[in-house]
Amino acid sequence: MSETQDKSSSASGELPVPADAQETIVRLQAENASLRAELEQLRGFPAVALEETDDRTWESEMAKGITYADGVSHDSARTSGRILKQLTGLSGTRGDTGQIWDSSDFDYLPKPSSDQGQLEADFVRWGYCLVEDAMSPEQVNAQVDRLVEQAEAERNLDQAINTSANKTSQLVNNLVLKGQVFRDAVEFLESAAQKGPLVDELLTKIMGKGFGLGCAHGSIVHEGGGLQEIHIDQGIVPMPYPPFPFGSLIIWCYTEFNLDNGGTYIVPGSHRSARGATTFHAGSDLIAMLDSEPGLVAICAPPGTCIVTDTRVLHCGGKRTASGTRYAMRCHYNRHYIRALHEHSQANLHVPNDVYQVLSDRLKHMMGISMNISDPVKEMKA
Repeated sequence: MSETQDKSSSASGELPVPADAQETIVRLQAENASLRAELEQLRGFPAVALEETDDRTWESEMAKGITYADGVSHDSARTSGRILKQLTGLSGTRGDTGQIWDSSDFDYLPKPSSDQGQLEADFVRWGYCLVEDAMSPEQVNAQVDRLVEQAEAERNLDQAINTSANKTSQLVNNLVLKGQVFRDAVEFLESAAQKGPLVDELLTKIMGKGFGLGCAHGSIVHEGGGLQEIHIDQGIVPMPYPPFPFGSLIIWCYTEFNLDNGGTYIVPGSHRSARGATTFHAGSDLIAMLDSEPGLVAICAPPGTCIVTDTRVLHCGGKRTASGTRYAMRCHYNRHYIRALHEHSQANLHVPNDVYQVLSDRLKHMMGISMNISDPVKEMKA
């Protein structure tokens, strides 16, 4: 091919010289490798070409039989548990050594807001956002009064669920069946939560329309109680994870949340990369996430705040070291095609007739029920 300038061309300067075939092949191979690495990252797999590292054959795979649920396959439902083992005990030891900070110590972390754009940005970047004044003081008081009443009744019936040693924490299960004020909050009615529609809009963007209810329970934490192991809320779902959450845990803060009060511990930004890939996979170094700034922090929020989280973000219940009691309601919502993951999967087999009659169509859909069963199960037998 001639390299002489075509005088009739509008191009200025010398015409480019085409690369030879070998240079083109090298360049395309590099581009292909880069695209494959990006695709594997989005899938949640390590960016390694299987054909270069895997010597498995159809014959060897068939000889092993079905292995998906016993920890052999990378798709095993137990994979998340194995990954989380590296964090066992760290929520306690890091608290004892002063390695957990208040989220308010970091100016860039989410703060309570009513601006939907800011809330969405916080959720995308950090895996959680804080809806400001989601409940009015009057709404908070009404729910706390009902929660305390129900908790006392369950203790008197010797049915209290104590989640910490020395009865320093109590869980009140299945609040949908235990008060209209809770039912109204669960489906985001303004009568129970003044900014419920905003929370509803956020959850719809996270999970799509028609999302279901995994659980709705009250949390009562006294001094010395509340500590959990660090986990993710979709750990029961088999891996690998897509580049979006399967659900969202929201926490209605009835009292002040901070480090001393036992506010929820969280590892901000531990849910995804800037490119959108889920960061929780078989090769994840979760300890490195805790060691990087901001590390493990306690969410700070005033009463009435609603915390909205991504189910992939690392978090756990925080230990209350202050005197007094922290009250909250935790509601777990799932994408519409996922069956309830918590106590509702059994408790919803029975709903008292008087409660079933007042359930809205949306709550029935959220709970996954379309009929009532007269024989009570589990904690509903008493």
